[in-house]
Amino acid sequence: MSQYCIYIALDPYLAQWFVHDCGGEVPCILQKGSVESKVLEVYLQRLPHSVQPQLEAGTGEIAIAIPAFRHRPAETYNYLPKRATSALLNCIRNRFDVALWNDLHHFGKIGRRQDELIYAWMEKHGIEPTEANWNAIAKRYQRQRDLYLDRQRKSSKKSQKSY
Repeated sequence: MSQYCIYIALDPYLAQWFVHDCGGEVPCILQKGSVESKVLEVYLQRLPHSVQPQLEAGTGEIAIAIPAFRHRPAETYNYLPKRATSALLNCIRNRFDVALWNDLHHFGKIGRRQDELIYAWMEKHGIEPTEANWNAIAKRYQRQRDLYLDRQRKSSKKSQKSY
C-alpha cells in the first residue's frame, strides 16, 4: 500500500458505509479488482503543474489510499481529474444502492415496519443511527422501490392479453 491518497467528499451516511465496507480504517483500502480500484487504475494521472497536491482530508472528505498498480506507480500517478472523481462517486453510490436493495427489498412484501428495518441495516453496515442518516437512506430506498413497482406494473400490463 502506498502513502498516497485521494480525497473525496461523500454524504455522512455514505462515507460511514464506505469506510465500513472497506474494512473500517481510514484511509480506505480498496479491494483489489473492485470497480473503484479499476476507476483509479484507468483515470489516475500525473499531477498537473497548476494544481497543488492535497495532503489531508478536508471537511466532509474521506481518504482513499491509492493502490499499487504495476504500470501506474502512486508516486507519479496520484491525481484524479474532476470527471473521474465524479465517476468514482457514482460507483460508490451505485454499490450502496445495490447493497441497500439486496438487503431490504424482500421485506417490502412482508409488511414489516420500514423504520426498524432501515435502522437495523444502518447498524449492520456501520452507519451512525441518526435521523438525518435514516431520512437520506429511506429516501434512496423509496426511490428504488418506486422504480421497481413501476416496472412490475408495466411488465404485468404487457403480459395481459387484450381481447
